Amino acid sequence: MNKPDAYKPSRETLRAHRQIFWDAWQKAQADLPLDALQVRIARVIKMHPEYHSFFDDMEDFLDRDFEMDDGMNPYLHLSLHLALEEQAATKQPPEMARALEYMVAVKKIDRHDALHKILEILAETVHQSQRVGQEPDVLAYATRLKELMQS
Repeated sequence: MNKPDAYKPSRETLRAHRQIFWDAWQKAQADLPLDALQVRIARVIKMHPEYHSFFDDMEDFLDRDFEMDDGMNPYLHLSLHLALEEQAATKQPPEMARALEYMVAVKKIDRHDALHKILEILAETVHQSQRVGQEPDVLAYATRLKELMQS
C-alpha cells in the first residue's frame, strides 16, 4: 500500500495549481478574454465572495498554508467546486448529475446549496482516499450520492 503522503502535492505543484486560479480571476476582473476552464474557475470564485480577499495578494494566496481551524481551505473548496462543475457538465459520474438535478428540480434547493451538499460528500471521499493512500472510491462516492437523493 502507498503511504498517504504519496498523494500530498509538492509546494511547487500546489503553487502551479493555485496560479491557474489566480490568473483566471485576475483576467476575469480585468475583463480580459478567458478560455473555457478560466470561465468556469472565475464563475466558481465569483460564487464565493467570502474568498475574494484571498485574491488581493498573489504571494500570500500561492504560499499560504490554510489551517483546519480556519474552516475549509478556500483553495480546496474552490477546487472541489470546479470538480463538481466538471462532473455536472460531463455527467460523470452520472449519480452526481442526477443528485444535483434532483435537489434543484424536485427538492427546490438552490443550485449552489445543492452543490455544497455534494461537495461535502466529495471532500469526504477525497479525504478518505488520502488517508489510506489510495485512489478515491468512485463506487462509494456514487452510493453516497444515491443516498443523498433518498434523504
